[in-house]
Amino acid sequence: MRESLLLMARALVRGHVLTLLLAAVALVHGLLPALVRGDGTAAGGREMFLRAVPGAVVAVVLTTVLACACGALAREREAHRLALTAVRPAPAFVVVAGRWLALCVLAAAALGVNAALTAFRFPGAPDCRHHHAPSLPPAGVVAQKMLEAYLADPSTPEAVRKAPRRAVLALLTNKEGDRYDAVPPGGSMAWPFGETVEKEGLTVRVCFATTYSTRLPVRGLFTFGGAAGAVSNETQSVVDIPLRGHAGVASELVFRNDGPDSVMLRPRRDLELLSPADGFAANLLRATLQSFATIALLAAFGLFLSAALSRPVAVFTALVLVAVALMAPSAVEQFPDELEVSLANRIGLWLSRGVSVLTAAFAAPSPVTDLATGRCVEWPALARTLVEDLVVWPAAFLSLAAVLVRRKPLP
Repeated sequence: MRESLLLMARALVRGHVLTLLLAAVALVHGLLPALVRGDGTAAGGREMFLRAVPGAVVAVVLTTVLACACGALAREREAHRLALTAVRPAPAFVVVAGRWLALCVLAAAALGVNAALTAFRFPGAPDCRHHHAPSLPPAGVVAQKMLEAYLADPSTPEAVRKAPRRAVLALLTNKEGDRYDAVPPGGSMAWPFGETVEKEGLTVRVCFATTYSTRLPVRGLFTFGGAAGAVSNETQSVVDIPLRGHAGVASELVFRNDGPDSVMLRPRRDLELLSPADGFAANLLRATLQSFATIALLAAFGLFLSAALSRPVAVFTALVLVAVALMAPSAVEQFPDELEVSLANRIGLWLSRGVSVLTAAFAAPSPVTDLATGRCVEWPALARTLVEDLVVWPAAFLSLAAVLVRRKPLP
């Protein structure tokens, strides 16, 4: 494996890939900040920088590594060098894995420089925070109960009864995520939170709405045990309300509406409790590791395509599949209803759901967004990403690539 790694590494150095990639990282950090505009505040400028600059670097590194992976084995086959590799006593998996490790080193070098430049620019950035959602029953469980209630209700239309249960359940599950809780003037509402919520330094992050989506003043008080925070703001905007005082023994967040109008919010989307985590540098490290794991997974996938296809076809296929994987969750979220659509649209939704499930390991993590918004990249999620993207999926793709290297006819 060492010989295969060094062979690929020398090719990356001699082809100036490493030099050009590091130069591109430095260029992005040197030029792009001048084009980034914030909202006039230090926090807004920092968020825009972190979204634009490290995000652009991750995109450049991902594209470069994926393109190199797609051409690694295909180029050697076209140059008749893969035939020499295939007849050597080294196992094909070792040959493919060595090239994958070289690409991982390339990605690690570029992401390391990116992290160092980012940390140097923000030495005193605020600490990150844990984000806690209300401890509500899973949306699928609530949707199942709603479906059973609909079917038991004699007034339910016959079309709903005859519709496929899976389609109705998917629609109700999505609707549960968008369900609003309305708090009337002078009324209160409580939402449960688990015991994992820290009891000190809490902040409520909430987005209010009104019945007709108009901007009206909101006045009220949030309480969590002995801690409280008042809100007086325009609706339909994300508001952070620090809770002052000692929360003590608390399991519910309560909002009392002191304004003249009813206010609404979606507890599954518009309500969070934030608690202190650790420093910006530690979160930057975790976000970098998460980005590295995703790029390593795509490198293994690119080597698999390179073993199966020619270089241009492998690159085109990889870029198309990555684009589809990124768009599929949005398509599923925006077009969840397959009850009154054409067969072609239903097939598209089925394919989008399938792609979302298969590419969850790649598309689910959002390290750049988490870093920019101050959301803590949690260790359990990071550990799961490292296991899936650095061990499980690469082992599967590299094994398939090794089989193709041995069995595919050489030119």
